[in-house]
Order: sequence, then C-alpha cells, then structure tokens
Amino acid sequence: MWHIVLIGYVFTTMMFSLAQPSIARALIYLVFWTILPTVFAVWVAIVRRRNRIAKWQEQQNSANEKD
Repeated sequence: MWHIVLIGYVFTTMMFSLAQPSIARALIYLVFWTILPTVFAVWVAIVRRRNRIAKWQEQQNSANEKD
C-alpha cells in the first residue's frame, strides 16, 4: 500500500517541479522534494524488510534448536 502513496507523491512533486519558471529552480525542487525523499523512503522500506527477515530467521533458528 505504501508504494501507491509513494507513486502519487513522486508524480505530484515532479509535476510541481516541472511547472517552475526556471531550470535551476526546477532542478532544486526536483532534488529536494522528489529524489531525496524517495530515496529515503525506499531505504527505510529496505531496512525494515531486512530487519523483519532477520527476526523471522532468528525465530526459526530458536524454534529448530528447541526441537
């Protein structure tokens, strides 16, 4: 579900940056309002997935040790 919100955010901020009167201002808006937050959101999703997998593997290992 989060990816749908991210796609909408990227589309909206990209259209906003393209509507700027100068190229420099458009690039600044694109980098600071679109690219950096998108990279951060993807990084957070990757870290959360990695941590969830590590926790699941730890639970599986502890369950196998009990048997």
